[in-house]
Amino acid sequence: MNVQILESITDAFFVLDRKWRFISLNSVAEKLLGKSRKFLLDRCIWEEFPDLRGSIFEQEYRRAVEEQISAHFEAFFPIGKMWVEAHLAPHQDGVSVCLRNITERKKIETDLLEQSRLARLEAQISRFLVRNHSIPESLQYCTDAIAENLDIAIAAIWLYNEQRDCLELQGSRTNANIPPAILNSELLSQPELSLNGSIIGAIAKTKQPIYDLVFPPFGDTMGKIQHKLGDFHNDPLFCNLDAQRSPGNAKLHFIGYPLVLEDQLIGVLAAWSDRSFSKSLREGFATLADNLALDIDRCQARSALASRREALLFRLANQIRNSLDLDTILQTAVHEIRTLLNVDCCSYLWCWGDVKNSPSLSVSHEAEIETRTIQGIRTCPPDRLTFLARKIEQLKTIRIEDLAHPHLPHLPPREVEELTTLLKGMNIKSLLLIPLKTRSGHLGAIACSQEQAPHHWSDSEVELLRGVVDQLALAIDQAELFAQTRATALAAQTQARELELTLAELKHTQTQLIQTEKMSSLGQMIAGIAHEINNPVNFISGNLSYTSEYVGDVLELLKLYQKQYPHPSEDIGEFSEEIDLGFIIEDLPKTLSSMQIGAERIRKIVLSLKNFSRLDQAEMKAVDIHEGIDNTLLILQHRLKAKGSRPEVQIQKEYADLPPVKCYAGQLNQVFMNIISNGIDSLVDIPAPHCLTIITEVESTEDGDPTNVLIRIKDNGSGMDEKTRSRIFDPFFTTKPVGKGTGLGLAISYEIIVKKHNGQISCHSAMGEGTEFRISIPMMQPENEG
Repeated sequence: MNVQILESITDAFFVLDRKWRFISLNSVAEKLLGKSRKFLLDRCIWEEFPDLRGSIFEQEYRRAVEEQISAHFEAFFPIGKMWVEAHLAPHQDGVSVCLRNITERKKIETDLLEQSRLARLEAQISRFLVRNHSIPESLQYCTDAIAENLDIAIAAIWLYNEQRDCLELQGSRTNANIPPAILNSELLSQPELSLNGSIIGAIAKTKQPIYDLVFPPFGDTMGKIQHKLGDFHNDPLFCNLDAQRSPGNAKLHFIGYPLVLEDQLIGVLAAWSDRSFSKSLREGFATLADNLALDIDRCQARSALASRREALLFRLANQIRNSLDLDTILQTAVHEIRTLLNVDCCSYLWCWGDVKNSPSLSVSHEAEIETRTIQGIRTCPPDRLTFLARKIEQLKTIRIEDLAHPHLPHLPPREVEELTTLLKGMNIKSLLLIPLKTRSGHLGAIACSQEQAPHHWSDSEVELLRGVVDQLALAIDQAELFAQTRATALAAQTQARELELTLAELKHTQTQLIQTEKMSSLGQMIAGIAHEINNPVNFISGNLSYTSEYVGDVLELLKLYQKQYPHPSEDIGEFSEEIDLGFIIEDLPKTLSSMQIGAERIRKIVLSLKNFSRLDQAEMKAVDIHEGIDNTLLILQHRLKAKGSRPEVQIQKEYADLPPVKCYAGQLNQVFMNIISNGIDSLVDIPAPHCLTIITEVESTEDGDPTNVLIRIKDNGSGMDEKTRSRIFDPFFTTKPVGKGTGLGLAISYEIIVKKHNGQISCHSAMGEGTEFRISIPMMQPENEG
């Protein structure tokens, strides 16, 4: 064949005669085979390359010549250590061979296959762990799934025991070909592992992954270990095996990742394989370790919850055995149940009076969250609770998860409507009521309710309450053995106490409303939303960098294809024009960049929402006042922007250099929210410009010692007359139309500043001159505050 024609072929090409001798070959074939044309000509391929004997290459070469048929196959070429696509064309004098290097394509296909297997593995493990299995059972399932799905020789998971400062082996899986020396090693046979003297312990101590290691007797790893771990010299639990016990000269590759959640060590995930771990597999193990740490934490939380439930029943049983003080028993029960189930309110209901004719209910004991409203079963008149009393009399459990969609198939529609109306009037969105009846005929019930949001009552929670109810029925029976009239007396005392509380509540409505004003609920809602948004945003943001890298690699691969094949087929050309390939190549990186910017913007907003709510700062702490003001402005941003005919509200800040101020940060943010919102409302009906000015400064004594921080919030609205200004801090006083304001915002702000912070708040206004609020707070509070 003409030499120029041979050299024009970009793939390795050579021709063999019927005696399997090289007749001709091009320079690409020389490079692939590692020998020169001059050397190979007239030499037999099987003699020069004995590694090909018995391989698919010899089988296909001989079949093509003997049967005079063309052949096409893909296989690993041992000479060049690469994957090739082979085309065989037989002719009368021998066979022509064309070998194309497809190693990169095979690598991409392998990576995609591994990613698919990892995704299925993660989904399989997550589906199993969300069920109520024990931790050892769950982790054994995980190691089995990892070994089976990823063809791993050994997979193992250790959990960190903080009290004992050791790692406990919770799950392991080995394949049948692992030598006994490895199976009997201390690393895999002992239930506990110290954090010193092993690679697993080193991963736990450093909280850093280790991979790309090959273990004796399968290879020398000491240099790599020292490079990664510094003064770490040897692993007596695994590396120091007798080389004579291992058959052959195999190598066992290692990969290990710490299981860490919010910088807290959960455990270690490790695997050994007879092949090296690819980059995509290492990245998949990292993601699997992160998800596994979260799933294990959830399993531990479930186990802790079950233990707390058992402990609750045990404590109640002890109370009953050791005390006949029914009041203490019932108060302990409602408090423990509310804390354990994390509900807004837990109550014990006495069903008293002539139950057959006109049963009545009264709340004798109750535990509730501090921000709960004054509404509820406790404040509902007894004559309105007749429906609940009848259900207690019938010993019927009431289980409503969402009042907006009540599922009560055992009740007729009329009763469902009656119950729904009753609970709406008490501001209850979710209710679980389990009645009890003692041997003496006394009726009562445990009622758990949610006011802020619906609640899913799990079967385990229902079973817990049934167990508590059984214990309480026993407690009441024992108490009634000593005094048959105790239940009636306690009910009467409860009624009297309820009447006293009702009168006291009417006298102190302002104080109660201040503690339960809607901003408290808003703060909890904001913190909850910020937490729930933050997890998926972190996941999206964390994966965008990988997505950008993958897209970049695919685009680079596409460019290589375009360069190698500048003249695509007609179908490819038509489809490229149809999808506007050039625009996609140019616009795709920009799209990913805009997604990254959007995710970062969401993260900043979530952080501002979290900082504004300050739910983690319920106690008095030193904080940055400016940060609270800025977070408030960010939350009110939608009201500051221009909309329709309403112009933009301009914010002017004149901040002084303020030190951290000790205060209740969440409550102070509520004050800023109330005043700034009122300022925005005052600008609605006046012409532009609309302006709010916020000034901060330090107040000092005559000697120059700083004492207070002064915050001034001023608008350029129409102002108010003296009569209105003198009443703005009165509860329920408002200048807004009906339905637009409660008259509580400034009253609550006054209580927060004056009563909670020992400060001062004042209003300065005149008609046509706008309004200015001045808030003065001491820099340091008395030691007994908070």
